[in-house]
Amino acid sequence: VRDEPGLSPMGMKLVPKYADATTGSEAGVIHVDPVQVQNIGVVSVVAEIEDISRFSRTVGILDFNADRITWVNTKFEGWIEKVHVNYVGQDVQQGQALFEIYSPELVTTQEEYLRALDYRASLEDSGRPETIRQSESLVRSTRDRLEYWDITAEQIRELETNRQVKRRLTVTSPSDGVVAEVMSEALEGMFVKPGMDLYKIADLSTVWVHADVYELDIPWLRDGQPAIVSFRNDPGQEFRGKVLFLYPEVSPDTRTLKICVEVPNLNRRLRPGMYADVMVQGPPVRKAVVVPQSSVIRSGVRNIVFIDLGEGRFEPREVELGVKGEGHRLQILNGVGGGEKVVTQAQFILDSESRIQEAIAKFRERTASTDEPAAQPPATEHVH
Repeated sequence: VRDEPGLSPMGMKLVPKYADATTGSEAGVIHVDPVQVQNIGVVSVVAEIEDISRFSRTVGILDFNADRITWVNTKFEGWIEKVHVNYVGQDVQQGQALFEIYSPELVTTQEEYLRALDYRASLEDSGRPETIRQSESLVRSTRDRLEYWDITAEQIRELETNRQVKRRLTVTSPSDGVVAEVMSEALEGMFVKPGMDLYKIADLSTVWVHADVYELDIPWLRDGQPAIVSFRNDPGQEFRGKVLFLYPEVSPDTRTLKICVEVPNLNRRLRPGMYADVMVQGPPVRKAVVVPQSSVIRSGVRNIVFIDLGEGRFEPREVELGVKGEGHRLQILNGVGGGEKVVTQAQFILDSESRIQEAIAKFRERTASTDEPAAQPPATEHVH
């Protein structure tokens, strides 16, 4: 700061600064000539009061809906003699034949069931209630054994009607879907044991998306929150789903938490294994003070906004930030009220101006404490 115009010790031209621009009753308020405000392109907007939500963005991988997967196996041993469905990707309907199997146990049980029916029929006119009850119990236990082996009611009725023991039993699909896995491409002739998984049938009407979110976003996530899934190969298409559940632990390697999003897949365009962009909408904050992100100057320690007081007057304020919403919007917890005007462009120039005026004020304090007071303060000062 100098009392006379000229050059600074660094050789740069000193700019005049009027004394009344750094003094006055408004502490901390900077004054800029209205013409200069227009020249530097200062733009201000009104802080609005509105609902705002936090959005968490991440990437995920599509997978089958585990609740809609059916494994096809047998509860008896035998040999597969004929295969009707033997490749992955084939659509199947509930009740559609998958394969035919020969099992000595099934043949024996069918024969026992027919003999039990004949025995009960022969005792109907005997007039001995206890013997009739025993025959009915025998029929029921033999039928239960067939049902426990997943023999359908229709197949049992056919056996009762035709009275013919089938050497091979047809195993059908328990649900609609697509074949996701087959134990072997050549099932014919295989010997299978009870519990051996032969087919994996998946219903693709819905799919799951497994995505990883950072620890910072975990407090904002809840089951049932809406989510939007999109794909980079089809940016115009969005699929809306919901957060189904959160996994119980954070990965120690990536420091992320895995979440599961359920998405409808009515046209079956979504296929497991695809990569997806996932956006989860957090719970809304009602009646929040919201400003554009561009209005906030972040120093790493403090967050500053400039309030436009009109007539070239601007007040820097430290603010506390809240939720970051869509459209580059920020919630202000403290420091700005609804209806106040905040600067969104050229605020860095105003920040420099504020620092200059602060430096001048400190310089005056130092000179006032060391020098004799002047009879008349200079009309202008020159600063670099």
